[in-house]
Amino acid sequence: MRLLLVLVLAAVLAAGCDRADPPPVPSTAPPAAASGACAPSYEEPDALSPSYRPGAPVRAVVGQGHVLTGTVRSSRDCAPVAGARVELWPEIAGQGHPDSQRATVLTAADGGYRFQSDLPEHIHMLVSAEGFEPLASNRYHPEGRRRGRFDILLTPSPS
Repeated sequence: MRLLLVLVLAAVLAAGCDRADPPPVPSTAPPAAASGACAPSYEEPDALSPSYRPGAPVRAVVGQGHVLTGTVRSSRDCAPVAGARVELWPEIAGQGHPDSQRATVLTAADGGYRFQSDLPEHIHMLVSAEGFEPLASNRYHPEGRRRGRFDILLTPSPS
């Protein structure tokens, strides 16, 4: 049901790719959960890209050239969110969003995820977990780097 709501919202907003915005500098340090201060690698979430297609297979490796890691945490208390679904669809130069690069990864007990792909121009993602609002992002741009980090904060669903 949440996915349907996200898709309807995306259609209404018709956001498109986010190329006009300057890319953020991904965090290289893990969130400081012990102090209660954690931060995402973006200033605010995006609308879901119209290039999203549900059903990406669960797999962590779809190519080589770039490794993306990060942590999914709760915005309430910085607790890691285990079992979150991180759906990723990179844009590869000259290829668009090839099906061979689409994937879903699940976060570990510490909220961490790892995704390996061909070197992308940017990576779109949709992050969802039970008890949290889904979050879409089009803001990860590796700028030619072979490794990157993108940390995510999920907002708990209203009770």
